[in-house]
Amino acid sequence: MKLGYWKIRGLAEPIRALLAYVEADYEEVAYECGDAPGFDRSSWTDVKFTLGLEFPNLPYLMDGDVKLTQTIAILHYLSNKYGLAPKDFAVHAQCDMLDHVAIDLTMLGVRLFYQPKDKFEAGRAGLVTSAGAMIKQFATFLGSKKYFAGDYITGTDFLVFETIDKYTVLEPTIIEDENLKNFMQRIRDLPTMNKYFTDPNSTRSWILNNKMAAFK
Repeated sequence: MKLGYWKIRGLAEPIRALLAYVEADYEEVAYECGDAPGFDRSSWTDVKFTLGLEFPNLPYLMDGDVKLTQTIAILHYLSNKYGLAPKDFAVHAQCDMLDHVAIDLTMLGVRLFYQPKDKFEAGRAGLVTSAGAMIKQFATFLGSKKYFAGDYITGTDFLVFETIDKYTVLEPTIIEDENLKNFMQRIRDLPTMNKYFTDPNSTRSWILNNKMAAFK
């Protein structure tokens, strides 16, 4: 398999986390922007339409004849491939909902992170408030459950984990609910995830957002 994305955590990090959890063998194809002021993106744009992708975008996953783009589609594919899909029809629908809300929460920040520095700083407190309110909704949904589908882990857990974890970099106290804190630690403590988190060469050390962002 090949996973292609910018050399940042960004939208691909939940996918990388899932692959780390199952210890999948894959190749990371990392594209890197140039430096300021131009932030040249030709490392990606020069090859974007040469890879056989039906909807060329980042991230992308290539697994034999399967070529996918879009974070949620890739997570769903890998969840099914590695036995991490929800086991019940209704729970599956709820996890789909959570996936999309997690992307909404991600984009809430992205819209501000890529603004000029002064606009980012002016909007920072408001973003923390808005994101904190959405994180409370995740906490309410989780309730006393171990994982978001119940007592077993799914691909959704990696997406929600990474989405919230990025906001803890912005504001370390943004998680108020104790069971949500426990969930975050539970993911970190999984043996393969602990290995991934403590590996100095893993993508966890990469910046959150691209070079032109005010918040990296």
